[in-house]
Amino acid sequence: MRLLVLAVLLSAVVLFPSEAKRMNIYGETIVTEITPESGAMWTRVNDKEPMFPIELAKARMAGCTILSFDVIESGKADNIQTVISIPNTKISQHATSIVSQWQWQTAQTPTAKESHTVRLDFCLGLESLENTQQACAKQIQLPCE
Repeated sequence: MRLLVLAVLLSAVVLFPSEAKRMNIYGETIVTEITPESGAMWTRVNDKEPMFPIELAKARMAGCTILSFDVIESGKADNIQTVISIPNTKISQHATSIVSQWQWQTAQTPTAKESHTVRLDFCLGLESLENTQQACAKQIQLPCE
């Protein structure tokens, strides 16, 4: 009897494949430097926008976070603190991970630590990357609060 039920179920899977369509999710991450506004000693080595975290895409989570940190003599971010994170701290955890991986460089010697504040916006869309980028351009104009 069990074999018969199993055979029927397997036949159903083969004969009637899933009707569910695969959904595309488009993610965009935008970094905005808040401080220092100009004349920074330290600049990011690679200022390319970071990839949207896959965990946030799976959870369909979008939002923003503001982080403050110090760039130290080794060219790494130190003392990373969350100023605000919307809608929750999960966004902040991913933003902190991104910032901690950045490499910084300076043209000045001797190098001293410098305080920075950045905003990371995580935007999601279902239609297209272009629509997601347009929505993100609007999101970064809104306060992160």
